[in-house]
Amino acid sequence: MPSASDFSNCPILSGLAPEDLAHSCPDARLLRFSHRDFIYHQGEPDQHVWCLLEGQIILSRLEADGSLVATGILGAGEFFGHAFGGATEAEDSAAAKGGVVVWRAPVRQFQSLLLKHPSTAVEFAAALGGRLRRLEQRLEAFAFMRVEARLAQTLRELSGGFATRCEHGFGEHLSLTQQELADLVGASRSVVSTILNRLRDQGVLNYDREYLCVRKFEEVARLIES
Repeated sequence: MPSASDFSNCPILSGLAPEDLAHSCPDARLLRFSHRDFIYHQGEPDQHVWCLLEGQIILSRLEADGSLVATGILGAGEFFGHAFGGATEAEDSAAAKGGVVVWRAPVRQFQSLLLKHPSTAVEFAAALGGRLRRLEQRLEAFAFMRVEARLAQTLRELSGGFATRCEHGFGEHLSLTQQELADLVGASRSVVSTILNRLRDQGVLNYDREYLCVRKFEEVARLIES
C-alpha cells in the first residue's frame, strides 16, 4: 500500500489516510515512466483517473497529417484523463517529460472515494475549475493577443512550477522543445524560433532541441513584449 509520503505533491490525495485510499480504490496503482514514455495514447480505451505525483507530463493530440501537437503540460499534483467526464477512450496522448510517477485508479472506484469524502470532492471540483479557467485564458489569448504577448504569458505560466534549476549556466530550465513551446503558444515554430534567437543573442536565455534555459522569466517576458 502506498504511504502518505507518496502523495506529498498532491494536496487532494495527501489529505486522505492511505487506508481510506486503499479501501475505496483497491485497484489503484503507482506507476513509473521514463523520459518520453507514453502513459497512454490517443484513442486507447481508458476508464481511469490519473494523478501526476512526480515529474511533468506533456499532453498532445494527433493531427490529420500524423503529427502530434502539444496541447498542455502538467505538473505534480494535477489530475488528468478523460474517463471522469464520460469518455470511453483517451482523447489525447500523455507522455513523460523526464522520469514521472503517476497514481492510476479506476474511475468508478475514484467516484466512490469522492462520495465517501465530500471535502475531497469539493477540492477535486475546485482543481478542475482551475484547469478550466486556465484553458479559457489560453483561448482568449489565442483570439486577442499577438504572438509575442502569448509567448510571454506562456513563459510566465511555465515559470510557476514547471521550471527546475538549470545546469547549463542559466537560472531555470524547462524541458520543452521549440515545437512544443510553439504549440502551447499557438504559433508556428519558425515565429517562436525567431523570437528565441533574438533573446539568445541578448544573453537572457539559451535552448537546445530538448530544453529551454532562462536567466529570469520576468525579464525574458518583458523583453519579448518590448
